[in-house]
Amino acid sequence: MVSKFHLFLGIWLLQVFVAPIQADGEKKKLKIVLDKLEKEIDAEHLVKTELKFEKAEGDDEVKINGVVDQLVDFDDNYKITFDISHSDEQDGEYKTVLSTPQKGICEVMQTHYKKFFYESLKEHCNAPDPDVCPVTKEKYEVKDYPLDSSKFQNYLRPGFYRVVATVLHNEEEVLKYRVESHTEEEA
Repeated sequence: MVSKFHLFLGIWLLQVFVAPIQADGEKKKLKIVLDKLEKEIDAEHLVKTELKFEKAEGDDEVKINGVVDQLVDFDDNYKITFDISHSDEQDGEYKTVLSTPQKGICEVMQTHYKKFFYESLKEHCNAPDPDVCPVTKEKYEVKDYPLDSSKFQNYLRPGFYRVVATVLHNEEEVLKYRVESHTEEEA
C-alpha cells in the first residue's frame, strides 16, 4: 500500500543498502541482502500496493514490479521520517545511525526523490514529477525497476540494518514500513 511517494520511500529504503567501505586501505564493495520488508501500519484509505521484489535465478540484482494505487493527493501536510539503525551482529544492540526530522512529502519529492530516484524511476514507471505539488492521486505501474544503490555507495558498513520509514498526517502515524537487512561482500 504505497503512493507515488510511498513507492519512492520503499525504493529508497532498499536502494540505500549497498556501499563500499574502507578496510585496510582498500575499498570493498558490499551488497545488501534483504531479510524482511513489512508494513507495520497500513493505510489502505491512502494507498494500495501490490509490489513484488524479485531476483532472477543466478542474478543478484533485485527488480521491483507491481502497482501502486494512490487514492488521495499528498502535500506537505503529510510528513515523513526515517530511522536507520545498525548492529555488528543480528541479535546485537542496534544503534541509530540516522534519524531524520519530519519533512513534508513535497519537500522530499523536490529534494531526495529528484536527486536520487526520478531519472531512473521514470524509465520503469509512470513516475510523478518531483516539481509538482501536491502529488496527485494516480495508479502507478512499475516494471523491472532495478535496485541500484550506486548513488549511496559511501554510507554503509558491514553488519545488520533496520530502517523504519513513517508517514504522518496531522501528527498521527498513518503508514509505517520496516526493512531488515544485512551486508555481504560482493564477489
